[in-house]
Amino acid sequence: MNDPMTILKKDHAEAKEILTELGKSEPGKARHDMVAKVTTALELHMSIEETLVYPLVEKVEGADVRIEGVIEHGLAREGIATMNKMVDEPGFGAAAESLLGGILHHVREEEAEVFPALKEKLDAADWSALGDQVAAAHAAGAVRAAL
Repeated sequence: MNDPMTILKKDHAEAKEILTELGKSEPGKARHDMVAKVTTALELHMSIEETLVYPLVEKVEGADVRIEGVIEHGLAREGIATMNKMVDEPGFGAAAESLLGGILHHVREEEAEVFPALKEKLDAADWSALGDQVAAAHAAGAVRAAL
């Protein structure tokens, strides 16, 4: 069984790791590569949450919880755009750390509140189906990113 919470938490950990490294990185190819990697990974992750997870969250937790997640994703997208614009500029580290701060706030809420509440309120079959959908979307996105 694919556990959606495990998959999404792994994404969170990977984004945190890359953004932490980026905050200390020097300009150059390695930084560009890390920015591209984290941009692709975060866009895929947010898309998966918005299309597969948040509709279920709205059903079991209400629209406000979904809306908050979407708003926080919008802020993350703004941070990603800023970070991409500043990749070779002074102050890049601050842009990466600012994005990391917003993502850490979002992750704390999802991992401590949203995902556990969703798991508790879905039956085992629906939870398993969500996990399979998340895994398939993740795999499809990874294939597209590699092309």
